[in-house]
Amino acid sequence: MKIFQKYFLKEFFKFFTIVLLTLTAISIVAEFFDKAPEFYREKPPISLIIKYLLLQSPRVILYVLPFASLFSILITVGIASKWRETVIIKASGISTKKMFSSFLLLGVIFSLLALILGETLVPAATRQAAWIRKTEILKETPRIIHREEALWLKGLDGSLIRIAGYIENENRIFKTSIFTFNEAFEMEKRIEAEKAEWTDGIWSLKDVTVFDFTDNTTKKHTSLTTTALEDPKIFREEMKKPKEMNFLELHSYYSRLEKAGFKNLKYLVRLYEKLAYPTINFIMILFGIALALNSKWGGGIMAAGMGVIVTVLYWLLYSISISLGNTGMLEPWIAPWISPVVFCILGSILFIQIKE
Repeated sequence: MKIFQKYFLKEFFKFFTIVLLTLTAISIVAEFFDKAPEFYREKPPISLIIKYLLLQSPRVILYVLPFASLFSILITVGIASKWRETVIIKASGISTKKMFSSFLLLGVIFSLLALILGETLVPAATRQAAWIRKTEILKETPRIIHREEALWLKGLDGSLIRIAGYIENENRIFKTSIFTFNEAFEMEKRIEAEKAEWTDGIWSLKDVTVFDFTDNTTKKHTSLTTTALEDPKIFREEMKKPKEMNFLELHSYYSRLEKAGFKNLKYLVRLYEKLAYPTINFIMILFGIALALNSKWGGGIMAAGMGVIVTVLYWLLYSISISLGNTGMLEPWIAPWISPVVFCILGSILFIQIKE
């Protein structure tokens, strides 16, 4: 039995490597053509374009890994069925279900690998790719400096601005500090606001305290407008995206939002999604084994077609549940797990129904 397992594992990894590299290459080529107008306009060095595309690879691999697993197991078992190798195994008194169940352990390993990649290499590479595109390809100067607990930027009036966070879907910022200096770089005024809202083309500060150091006065305002801040576009373009943060970074950022009285459901759903998404690797291998060995689906092309249908249905349910979580119709912690749980149950039922 171990000889058969080693043989099929070898075959699996052969097809897995081919499918993974092919899907990754297609995605990278698509990324190249998507950014081709920018490359043509800015004419960056070829080495810089290659570096940018290579940095996109870890994120692409993370997304294509489960589908490479699914189709590789379907191909492996499909070819074994075509050449009657599965018949030989059964004739030898070996359970095909038991033998191929070793691939389920491989699915667990792939899920753990995806989790590690998603928390380490992928966010770091995605951030670096975004930095290269903005600063070295588009030659734009970063206007926001990211620090662990705040964002720093230069105001339109020359002031220095510190912001604790930005709520994208509401065009609001919280815990804002505006520091105004004279020509000798001595602080003249400090404005502290609990939050700010973008209304009628201008930022309106709320719950404001103004410290004027020129006459040593302190004044409080319920509301105060400011022209020092740029429009929300700067935050949408330069803020770290959830895909550029790992679980701990996103959790830290969301915690700051929550402490300030804001609850961004999109960020909370993305937070739980980082834990739920890697499980798709196990589920795809489970379905691959069940579809390939279940005589109801006929194996071969029929099983491959069912694999495509499973993939489409999985992403359809996943996308719908994530959208419902973002709108608050589902609990944020439930939304990312609906598709993995449903398909894990369905895959288990199909696996149990495999006839020896």
